[in-house]
Amino acid sequence: MEVEMMILRKHNLVASPWISRTFVALACAAVLLQVAVLTGLASVAAQPAQTTTEQFQSDSGDIFVTPVQQMSVVIQTPNGIIYTDPTGGGGRYARQEAPDLILISHEHGEHYDARTLEDLVGPDTKIVVPPYVMARLPESLTGSAISLANGETAELGAIRIEAFPSYGLVGQAERWHPRGRGNAYLVTVDGQRLYIGGSTEAVPEMLELRNIDIAFIPLYPPYAMGPEDAVNVISVMQPRSVYIYQYNSVRTRDDFVRRIGSASTRLRIFTPDIDH
Repeated sequence: MEVEMMILRKHNLVASPWISRTFVALACAAVLLQVAVLTGLASVAAQPAQTTTEQFQSDSGDIFVTPVQQMSVVIQTPNGIIYTDPTGGGGRYARQEAPDLILISHEHGEHYDARTLEDLVGPDTKIVVPPYVMARLPESLTGSAISLANGETAELGAIRIEAFPSYGLVGQAERWHPRGRGNAYLVTVDGQRLYIGGSTEAVPEMLELRNIDIAFIPLYPPYAMGPEDAVNVISVMQPRSVYIYQYNSVRTRDDFVRRIGSASTRLRIFTPDIDH
């Protein structure tokens, strides 16, 4: 409505009865729109913004990855739907297919939220958690949960899950993410190997991994890897694709993009815009 009025003033139009009626109609429409937003549509605005889904080829179909929020992606595979670290309530995932498997990296509130899990877990959903989280699960979830310590493996149908160490080496990262408490996961599904890093620095166990198809990497200094360490890890690991699924700021993410671009790598790099 304001744009329409500016155009009229620009062309010095005389305010005729037709123009007056038009202004009244536009004003009423604007008021009705505001009322609708306040009374019913505001919940739509509260939903996460539409995000880009990336597609990756697998043996019998495709794998689709959709970011929901920091550390939390939905991975749709021919053998099931995988969620990582869902928090913030089940409503955040209303647009997604229900999970067959949920992977929890560690106990911090932005990675593990029992109420969100209760919203999402169905009769056939399995949750994989570190032992430290298993000890904190409410009774309503323990029947759906599988505890995996670093180095342990589980097979759930056609999906194989290996728990790897995910921890900090020094300073704040070591304080908040001590070794043995959290998990990274190596998921093998439909011929693809997906490494899901959790909150980790460039630990030796990560540098030993090879033949990774998609590496989900955090960028969260000083509590997890910074851009320089992430570039070094990727240069050693040499995955086919890298997906940055956590970053503490756009500046950190863009610094990684600049550094990886100068590393002359042929890797496919995905750095989506992710809701915090």
